[in-house]
Amino acid sequence: MNASTARTNEEVTLEVMNPRGEIPPPPTVGINPRPADLAGKKIVLVDNGKYGASNFLEVLGEMLKQKYPSATIVMYPKPAAQTITALPDWYPTVKQQGDLFVFGVGD
Repeated sequence: MNASTARTNEEVTLEVMNPRGEIPPPPTVGINPRPADLAGKKIVLVDNGKYGASNFLEVLGEMLKQKYPSATIVMYPKPAAQTITALPDWYPTVKQQGDLFVFGVGD
């Protein structure tokens, strides 16, 4: 056994690193207060593009229209199910589409 392969009784300390690094969470904002009534409101149903979301939102839209006939129901598709934070300009655009919105997911 040569000197380079000889074992020693020295203590070894290993530091395990997270390969993702430190990712600060996005800032959170509280939930807006519920409206007193949905009558006359423009309700935007946002389809996130996943399988089943459109089915759920279509039924929800029909139920809302039956309960609040003076409300306007608008379906608004999200460009892609995989994109969440990559659309910083998209969310303000959705906000301008109506008085409130329901974000539907599928699967």
